[in-house]
Amino acid sequence: MKIILINPPSPYLENDAAYPPMGLMYLATPLEEVGHEVEILDLSATPKWKQKVEKVEADLIGITCVTPNYPVVKEIFYILPDNIPKMIGGVHPTHMFNEVRHDLRDAIIVRYEADNEIVKIVDMIQEGTNMLSYCGKIPSAIYKPARHLVDLYKYSPGGEKVTPIYTSRGCPYNCTFCSKIVGNNFRIVNPLQIIEEIEEVKKVGFNNIVFGDDNISARPSHLQSILKAVAPLDVTFRLNMDSRHITFDMLKLAKKAGCTEISMGIESGSQMILNAMNKQTEVDKNKKVIGMIKECGIMVKAYFMVNFPGETDDTIRDTIKFIQDTQPDKCFLSTFAPLPGSYVFNNPQLYGITWMSSNWSDYYLAGKDFKPCFLSEGLTTQDQIRYYKMLKDVI
Repeated sequence: MKIILINPPSPYLENDAAYPPMGLMYLATPLEEVGHEVEILDLSATPKWKQKVEKVEADLIGITCVTPNYPVVKEIFYILPDNIPKMIGGVHPTHMFNEVRHDLRDAIIVRYEADNEIVKIVDMIQEGTNMLSYCGKIPSAIYKPARHLVDLYKYSPGGEKVTPIYTSRGCPYNCTFCSKIVGNNFRIVNPLQIIEEIEEVKKVGFNNIVFGDDNISARPSHLQSILKAVAPLDVTFRLNMDSRHITFDMLKLAKKAGCTEISMGIESGSQMILNAMNKQTEVDKNKKVIGMIKECGIMVKAYFMVNFPGETDDTIRDTIKFIQDTQPDKCFLSTFAPLPGSYVFNNPQLYGITWMSSNWSDYYLAGKDFKPCFLSEGLTTQDQIRYYKMLKDVI
């Protein structure tokens, strides 16, 4: 069976080709293993993407969907030929199943993770099973992604020519702003597989990688095993993590293994905002850890989020002071959006939210422009625009 997996464009992003479509690449591996012909049609950074969609020929089509590109996914769905069965999956169909079922009546909606189930789903479609939805199961193993199906040099995570490798999946934490596809289920990839993946990307010219998962330090012993295994491979790499499990010994090991930069989800310099986010980190600890990272000769990239409900002039001043005190080497600013599946989205009354946009394309965390997609008590549109500008001017 010829299967085309489509990564839709994300027109709200300044660079929607920052990362390769890893989710589709993971799905492609088990499909290829059983003999299916798989193609990934990546429409990121593709101005005339509609023309490519119009020319699609396949026995089955799968489309991945996050919340802010759902309007584009609907457009793609109705451009595609009616006689080709189409699967829609990803975080938005998982959490907004009834809406997607109403909008895309002929779609096969795949919820949650489908790595271990995708072959079974395709078999059922081939057999003519009348199926309108399917709930995936948590994979018992995480495949290596089918990197050969994309041009890895098209992508530039963080603006650099590096390529991502993921060492875990899922998240054990409960930040109230986050939308997760499998709850708190957290799984790690065997370090031997990680080494295999590093050797594979080295063969195609990548000696600089980014460990893309945010929670690589959630199990310190796992991170330690990875760092020891990576050290002899002569690569440089970036890590994403927060301050919860960072120690000076771990930082020294990371530096020795080739770590050049650590990205941290700081979010705010206000403890009140961190508590409201259930971030489970402390402002003072974040400051201390940034100092430790710099002391070890590793660059720090700090991620901040503005306009979480409860944001005020005082909390913005706290964040500005945090940036001035710690002087991260790089900063990145995102704006809060109550994403479907998040605790805030499911409990807006607890956060004083009085209005949420009905246009899903407004629900992006970082993009070309800033446009508030919600209102809450004490946080007007004008406030959000002003707070965004105050932090943007500092960052």
